[in-house]
Amino acid sequence: MIIIMNISLEKKILFGFIINLLIVFASGWLFAYRHFVDGKPELDLLLNWLESSLFVLSMVLLVIVYFIIRTQLRAKKLSLDALVENKQLLQSIIDNTSNPIFIKKINGEYLLINKQFETLFKITNSEILGKTDYDFLPKNSADAYSNSDFEVAKALRELKSEETIAQSDGDHTYLAVKFPLYDIKGRIYAICGIFTDISERKRTEESLKAADKFFNMSIDILAIVSKDRFIKVNPATISILGYSEQELLTHPFFDYVLPEDHEISRKEIERLQKGILTTKFENRFICKSGQIKTIVWSVYPELSTGLLYAVGRDISEQKGVDNALMAADNFFNISFDMFIIIKDDKFIKVNPAFYRILGYDSKDILEKPYQEFTHPDDVAIFGEIIKKLEQNDSVYSHRFRNRRKNGDYKWFDWTITIDLKTGIIYAVAKDVSEIMEVENSLKTANLFFDLAFDILMVADEEHFIKINPTFSKTLGYTQEDMNHFKFIDLIHPDDKQRTKEVIQKHLAGEPIINFRARFVCKDGSYKWLDLNSNIDLSWRIFYSVGRDVTQLVELENEQKRVMEELYENEEKLRLVVENISEGIIVVNSNKKIILANYMANEIFGIEEDDKITPDLSTYYELYFPDGITVFPSQNMPLERALKGEVSEDIEIVLLNPEQNLKRRVLISGKPLIDQNDNVVAAVVTIKDISKYKQMEEDLKETELKYRQLIGFTKSNEKQK
Repeated sequence: MIIIMNISLEKKILFGFIINLLIVFASGWLFAYRHFVDGKPELDLLLNWLESSLFVLSMVLLVIVYFIIRTQLRAKKLSLDALVENKQLLQSIIDNTSNPIFIKKINGEYLLINKQFETLFKITNSEILGKTDYDFLPKNSADAYSNSDFEVAKALRELKSEETIAQSDGDHTYLAVKFPLYDIKGRIYAICGIFTDISERKRTEESLKAADKFFNMSIDILAIVSKDRFIKVNPATISILGYSEQELLTHPFFDYVLPEDHEISRKEIERLQKGILTTKFENRFICKSGQIKTIVWSVYPELSTGLLYAVGRDISEQKGVDNALMAADNFFNISFDMFIIIKDDKFIKVNPAFYRILGYDSKDILEKPYQEFTHPDDVAIFGEIIKKLEQNDSVYSHRFRNRRKNGDYKWFDWTITIDLKTGIIYAVAKDVSEIMEVENSLKTANLFFDLAFDILMVADEEHFIKINPTFSKTLGYTQEDMNHFKFIDLIHPDDKQRTKEVIQKHLAGEPIINFRARFVCKDGSYKWLDLNSNIDLSWRIFYSVGRDVTQLVELENEQKRVMEELYENEEKLRLVVENISEGIIVVNSNKKIILANYMANEIFGIEEDDKITPDLSTYYELYFPDGITVFPSQNMPLERALKGEVSEDIEIVLLNPEQNLKRRVLISGKPLIDQNDNVVAAVVTIKDISKYKQMEEDLKETELKYRQLIGFTKSNEKQK
């Protein structure tokens, strides 16, 4: 009974049909025998008993088949009821989630949605079944959803993306999580998607970004302090103190406070830890350059977290102004520029800078005529300025050369005035020898600027200050044109936001390396430029070098497109091959498996393609259809295909000696030829015909039995 219950419904019905068919043939034979043969009473009685028994047996079998079918149908109904119940349970569960959910076939047709999805897209579950995105969404949106579904099917893994959906209260941002669903054979048959509304989170992120922008753009020091360390500082802190962010965050901030101010700083922190707000507290910091800067602080303590939120302002310059009067008495002596007092054409007083720069000592200078220390070509000009000063008390500036003690000359910018009452001349001289050298270097630099093959630009935060001829040749603009443009006006709309972010980082001191963006040309076309740039933070001037990489970008895009198409075609081919009922393998010229579908995996008994050896003799004994003669492996379709031969439907018997399992298969092989007529791969198809061959043998055996029965009857007729 257990064996019968384990037999499938189809086999049970077939078994009952065959038995009833045999009973019918037996009844027909008895009828024919009694009709053509004169029987004896005893034989007629026996035949009547046989006919009755066959009839009863036939009825019993029919009743059994009826109850078998009835039992199977009842079991099928219970299974369907359970399936419907599970489906209703699944629908109930997903309908009571807060996230929109859908399930669709890999061809895009919807199988199931929940109530939240119905509300979001204004369509019911019954209306959407069998439809695709193109049936109820705008084409642009449908294209986007279809492409993301295809990416999931192609990647065979979960993918996440952000999607914006218009709703009655405005646009909402959703996090879409899509993943493949597999059948019992491990093949993808559907895609499930879950949407999570992250609009509030996005708004919060935007608010935090805005706060960070103010934090980073502030010209005052902004810092968050925990215990004795900075845990966050803004760029102004780095700029003012000169330390890197890592240095400031990894050392106690007392390392940067002037030791003399440690005690007052600790007392102020103790007050903050009690919740007392600090305003206008001053202490001094040691900059990385060694400079001492005075910072005035306003600090807010957050007792719940122990954090201190501090705003500091550098008042060193203001302090300098406050101390200017005190410094005036010493300025003459400590100035880097030369201060000179002349009376009656002679030096009566000079400051230490004069001695240091020109190399003289006091006995060499004092009471000596200034003409002795002036370049001969400049003496007359200096004398003319003195004459003009004696006529009025104005101020004159001029550039002269003065002789050093070693005999060479240096250039100085002189600013000269006179006290008409006393006739005393006051002069300040600034050493500009290096500036003169720089100016000469600039002339050379300008020459290279104009001759450079690369694009060279000088710009401030918004405008181009100077461009070289290569810029004009590449984009078509002249220097006069650029005076009317802002830097950002030349950027492609799709690249503007990214460019603005890079510029903001650049203004904070971060160099630009290999930044690529599209620039609009004067004729309206666009060109791709690769840019490198450094910034002079003191003047906020950009010095940039660019190179036209339009052709390179087009080549990269074309290569990327070709690779994507190749991958897409490969995936399509894989999906098609996986749905073919025959085993298919693709082998390269080195006999390595490139592709195998699930039927081939089943025949070879190995799921991983790269572990399959394409030689069937590794797994089976090979025979001709007679099952006795060994089939030579060198004549296999794969070997012939790799030699350039085509073989069609070669019947081979595969015997697994360990499992005593025999398969009859039809194997075909075709070579794949490249443009040079070289065999680069082979395609082998394997069709399992074991069931068909078994059915043929069963039919032959049945036919033989019928012929024997018919032959038996004819022989009896001849005897009569």
